[in-house]
Amino acid sequence: MKPTENTVFPFTGAIYLRAIHVLNPRTRNQWHSDMAALRTAMDHLIESEYAKELERFSAEFAERLVQEGGWELQFVPGYMRDEDGVVHITHEDAKALLKNWPDPTRLPDGFPDQKISDIEALEEVVRLRSKSEQKDHPSEAQAYALMALEKIFAIDSLLSEDPRSSTLRGLPPDTLLRAAAAAIESMEMVCAAERRLVQEKLPTDAADHVRRLESEAQGLARRSMAESGARSRWANSPKTAAKQQVKECWERWHRDPGRYRSMKEFAFDMLSKYQALENPETIQRWCRTWQAEVASNVTTMPARS
Repeated sequence: MKPTENTVFPFTGAIYLRAIHVLNPRTRNQWHSDMAALRTAMDHLIESEYAKELERFSAEFAERLVQEGGWELQFVPGYMRDEDGVVHITHEDAKALLKNWPDPTRLPDGFPDQKISDIEALEEVVRLRSKSEQKDHPSEAQAYALMALEKIFAIDSLLSEDPRSSTLRGLPPDTLLRAAAAAIESMEMVCAAERRLVQEKLPTDAADHVRRLESEAQGLARRSMAESGARSRWANSPKTAAKQQVKECWERWHRDPGRYRSMKEFAFDMLSKYQALENPETIQRWCRTWQAEVASNVTTMPARS
């Protein structure tokens, strides 16, 4: 793709000019070789981090399925169920189920369906390169500028595939969304490039301090977003709501023991009432936990004077 600042997509021409200012005095031939090397390193890092995230999720998924059950148990083979329909599954069975998941349109709860972003990958690649003894890499500022250009070239390439791209009217919504996402990323990257260009002109101690503060702020924002999303998914899950309703039923049973003859009978009745629940053994485990909590509260109550 021939570099051009004349793309019709909003703001990308200005971003292009800002990026090449940061890249001066590197030549355009260097741009392309540097860009390809950065992209290779970033893609490797993205896939490596995603593989680690999948491995972590696989262990958590197996533990949850074995200990608590879940709707995912509907996909286990029939031989794993006993005559009462209770599933008996090991951690290895659960991991095998995840590895050979049968329904790609309905993934397990919490499945990591997003990889780290390009700007997160670039940040880590730049950090690793800063520790390398190799000196012919582009500077940090230039690395961000190069990836801003890559996004601009991707937009030009995307729009050039559609004959209606001389004006943006009439372009398919999917094309516009992809171009807009790339434009936002390019803007983030050129801003990061310019910040680092300023930092490179600061005394070493001051530049390190600014980088550290920026890295801490970004890390805090990402963790906060991830934790907030996880809490929201858990709080709003059908299983969480069903568990609360089961607990209320259990408390009524606790006050009136004649309602059910056994914990097993209670569990199967709850299973028939709440579709979000899959495994009676999970319900029985909840009951045992609640019973232990009640017993603990009774034994720790202060004596009356």
